[in-house]
Amino acid sequence: MNNLLSRKLPFRIIWEASTPGEVEYRNLILRKGRMETNLHIALKVLAYCYFWDRNLTIEPLFRLNRYKPDLIAWRKSEIPTKEKLIPDLWIECKNVKLKKLSKLSRLLPFSEIIWVNSKQLLTRTIKSIQSKKQREILASNVQLIGIETSKQSWESLEDSINVKKPEWKINRHSNTSMVINLRTRNLDPVTVEFHVLSTTIKT
Repeated sequence: MNNLLSRKLPFRIIWEASTPGEVEYRNLILRKGRMETNLHIALKVLAYCYFWDRNLTIEPLFRLNRYKPDLIAWRKSEIPTKEKLIPDLWIECKNVKLKKLSKLSRLLPFSEIIWVNSKQLLTRTIKSIQSKKQREILASNVQLIGIETSKQSWESLEDSINVKKPEWKINRHSNTSMVINLRTRNLDPVTVEFHVLSTTIKT
């Protein structure tokens, strides 16, 4: 979408495979809205890296009703419909209302709805749900993935977005842990942990 209130943000990811010497390069083109935070951009790139092998589209030109995902992956529809492709993963990477997640889960009952944010924020959200302060209950196809890292590391990730062409070099230690070298700035490597958080609630 050509939005005069946004700017293009070329983003390069260098992915170090577990096999020594194997490196994969991917160039992303994001659009940074004038009011969009660096944290939101960083979360989208972290989500992209976490689901590296899922053929994600970042910032897709797609809407369902009035909703637009931050990232999406597609699969062929198993049920004959006019839509040949349906969302496989629908990913949100910012503060999201539980009401929105509930609506998405009903609109896309056979898709995975993922909310990626800091572990601290998502843990507070889950506690709020479990104490019944929230009326919305998350369905089984909604998953929360919390990212855990230090306050200084969050600041480094956000700061790395300020350069003209951000570049992250990723070394994935396991399915849940990665080290990010922010090569465009003289910043220390950042270690992040990904946690799938349980939201099991009985109505």
